[in-house]
Amino acid sequence: MEDFRQTYLCLCKEGGVEPQESVVAQLRESRAIQGSRLDLSGQSLSTDTCCVLAKAFQKDTAFTEVLLSDCMLSEEGAKLLLTGLFGNTTVKVLDLKGNNLRSTGAEVLGKLLARNKYLRRLVLEWNALGVWDEAFSLFCEGLSSNSVLTQLDLRNNQINHHGASELALAIKCNNTVEVLDLRWNNIGLLGGRSLLEALQKNKSIVQLEMAGNNIPSDTLKALDHRP
Repeated sequence: MEDFRQTYLCLCKEGGVEPQESVVAQLRESRAIQGSRLDLSGQSLSTDTCCVLAKAFQKDTAFTEVLLSDCMLSEEGAKLLLTGLFGNTTVKVLDLKGNNLRSTGAEVLGKLLARNKYLRRLVLEWNALGVWDEAFSLFCEGLSSNSVLTQLDLRNNQINHHGASELALAIKCNNTVEVLDLRWNNIGLLGGRSLLEALQKNKSIVQLEMAGNNIPSDTLKALDHRP
């Protein structure tokens, strides 16, 4: 943690960026107890800070978990941060819950899934990735080509039946995701049917959460009891 703090401060100096005091304080407080986990949850990260952190992630070989929930990320900030993780080889868990990620976030997350070969668990709960169909389809394209992710949390992302159809196409190609959480979206009957059809071909998903999607009970039952 201390090495990362020093890297952050050095990169701030190189870039002419004022270090964000709350981030420095968090790194200082947690250095003795967090081990391989970087927890900046609840910190309001500026775009400049995101830029510096992205460069730090490119150098980092210590953290296996990065927690960035409720950080009020701007679209540009999220893009910078995620780009910094494209080539990271140590982070296995990434939590981006509650950052209102939208079209740009969906697109860059798709690129992350396509390029990163080490990320195992991705938490995206309480964002808005499903609002723009085209951007969400790019996210799904990245998922379809990913061969390492095992857990994906997409709760509360305003995913509609169009998004569910794109996700279904990705699921047909992806054979590593084991846990998929889609609760509290807007998937509906058509989306539920698309996913059900895709799951006839997918044999890797062992846990699927679908509550709160306005899916008829018979379709939900079929999803729960698929072979």
